[in-house]
Amino acid sequence: MDLLSPVTGLIDQIEKLLGHSPHPAIVAVPIGAWTLSNVCDGLAMATGDDRYDDAASVSMAIGLAGAAGAVVTGLRDYSYIPKDRPSHDVATTHALGNALVATLFATSYILRTRDRAAGRRPSRLSRTLGIAGGGLSLYTAWLGGVLVEEYGEAVKPVMDDWSDHEDEPHGRQRLAADSPLGVNG
Repeated sequence: MDLLSPVTGLIDQIEKLLGHSPHPAIVAVPIGAWTLSNVCDGLAMATGDDRYDDAASVSMAIGLAGAAGAVVTGLRDYSYIPKDRPSHDVATTHALGNALVATLFATSYILRTRDRAAGRRPSRLSRTLGIAGGGLSLYTAWLGGVLVEEYGEAVKPVMDDWSDHEDEPHGRQRLAADSPLGVNG
């Protein structure tokens, strides 16, 4: 028995419902939460208001939880990219970069939790790690966009049954020839 089949089965059902991989939708959670955490850190440093520190920690935790879903769906998408495609190297860099992003935020969160337990505000190190994670996440998100927009990874027709639409263009043929994903692009 495949221990991952309940997870992959659920992802398959979500993909059918959405018409595409759930990964792009899920990554909005950690990206948004971590961006908010970075903004709150900046506001906490500028104002000295502890409420911003609290908001930074909560949003960081939400981002870490969302990253778990992004990892599962991202690894599934990654498993479908043949190793001989040029996009495989980009996807590998995207995945490893995101592993580093999550590590930076997780370490920052642990340090913040320790500081709070000791009655201190978040240390400069915890803030620096969070900001570094936020900066790196911009690059890894861009790489995710490159995978979809330039290489067409995880792009497929929404409809499974084309029998009623055989004379209509499918997949990339539906796009303008000069678009990045177009047949001639």
